[in-house]
Parts: sequence; C-alpha cells; structure tokens
Amino acid sequence: MSKKLMAAISMILVFSFLFVFAGCDSTGGEEETTTTINVKTPLPTDITTSVDEESQVITDTTYSPEALAANTATIFEYFNLHVNELKGVKAKVDMSQDKSIGKVKDAEGNDLAMSENAYVNSAITSLDSYMLHNDGATAEYGDDLVPFLPVKGAAYVSAITLDEVESATCVDDGTQRTITVTLKNTPNLPATLEKAYDMGNVADVMAEFKKADKYLSVAEPTLTYKDCQIIIIANVETDEVHTIKYVKNIDVATEVTGLGSIEAMGTVPVQFRYSNTVTYTLDRTAPEMETAVAE
Repeated sequence: MSKKLMAAISMILVFSFLFVFAGCDSTGGEEETTTTINVKTPLPTDITTSVDEESQVITDTTYSPEALAANTATIFEYFNLHVNELKGVKAKVDMSQDKSIGKVKDAEGNDLAMSENAYVNSAITSLDSYMLHNDGATAEYGDDLVPFLPVKGAAYVSAITLDEVESATCVDDGTQRTITVTLKNTPNLPATLEKAYDMGNVADVMAEFKKADKYLSVAEPTLTYKDCQIIIIANVETDEVHTIKYVKNIDVATEVTGLGSIEAMGTVPVQFRYSNTVTYTLDRTAPEMETAVAE
C-alpha cells in the first residue's frame, strides 16, 4: 500500500473520531433535577458562609447585634405560635434525657477546675456514671399530651415572653427549620425556666452528696443558670414542629468539708456545671396509616 494511500486513510480515521467525540455529551447525558421547596412562613435565617478545610466543619454566620435584635421578635413569635400548638396535636411522642456533670467555663471559654482536691473531683465525676439516669418515656398516638409535654398540666408548652429572651435565631436546611431560643441570664431566670422546663434539677445532684454524709458535709449551693435554650425543629413546608429540646445548664458553686477519716481535707470550694437536655420527638402518623402502608 502506497504512502499516499496510508496517509489518506489516517486522515479519514482522524476526522471520523472527531465526529464521534463531537456527538458525545461530556456530562454523560444525565439531566440535573432540582427540588423546589415551598416555605410556608419565610423567616430571617442564618446563612452558611464558611467551611474549615481541615475539619470540614461548616460555620453559620451570626447576626449582627442590630439584625439579631430585629429578627428575634419575628422568629420568637413564630416559635411561640407553633410550639404551643403541640399539646393539641395527635401524635406519638418519645421523650429522652441526657444529663451530665462537667466543668464550669470562664469568660474566655476555658475549663475551670472543679476543686483543688483530687478526691472531691473524682467523687463529682463519678456521679455521671451511677446517678444521672437518662430515663425516657412515651406517649402513644391519641394520648392526652397536656400532662406529658412541658409544662405538665398546662395547656401550653411555653409561657416564655420576649422580655425573657436573649436571642432567637433560625437556620433553614432543605425542608428542615431549626429555631434556637436562648434565655437571658438574669436573677429571674430560675422562675422563667419553671414556665417552660419541666425537668430534673440540681436538687437531684445535691441529694447524692448527702448520701456520703459520713465523709462529707456540703454547703447550700449557689446556682447560676447559663446558656439555657429551647430548640424546635419544624418542617418549613408545613410549619409542623417534630422535635423540641429543652437545654438547661446550671453552674453550681458550693463548699465541701471533710468528715471522719478525711477530716484533714478541711473545707474545699467546689464548682461544676450540671447540664440536662430533654428531647421530645413527635410522630404524627396515625396507626391506621402505618397499617395501610404495611399491607
């Protein structure tokens, strides 16, 4: 075969490949689909703006002081309206608790020692393992939720007012909306909490210290409520709340005096944080609907 003929065949093959590749869709021919989310009640929301490249942790921007003040009233009005509808809905409700004892933090967020005595520190830490029972409960579909959801026995789940709120923020993520209401750290906060929080308190912890009254004498504690929040998670398309969390943090300051065999310990200042989060999860699916799906 002549060199001219070989060259001609080569050119034909080159052009044929070019046409083949030109006809190919570089995206693989798959059409992108977008999901439209119809938000029932538009609210001012935090906007995700940064990702830590190393940890891949997403950071939401915080409102400026001016925007936070303006947005809090709007978001809190939404919160109060929909959270107080919960006792009137028909749903199965599961309640779970998460209690813990940890260290108090200073103004810069650093952990402070519970005490200067290793024995006392060990005794406080051990409370986590055997005293703080994370008990749960369930209300079945059709049960009366008035005595089950906070505040027990009342027709509402929150009597918090705007004057008692430090901030209310909203983050929408797809069809899920998370609203976080942070309460003011004021001398009136304990009374405020009783309006919305029907959950365990520091008295449970201090009662455990009294079980060791042969070895320890514990002074009446000073309680400081900090960073207490109510968090609701709702469907943005229906405004139906499906999760509500009550977060209680109490910094406890007291003194422990050694008795008997540890009398030489003397009196030791003690500080620790008692945290308790109670979560209510609602399932509004009627039992007959579940049966129909199963069949």
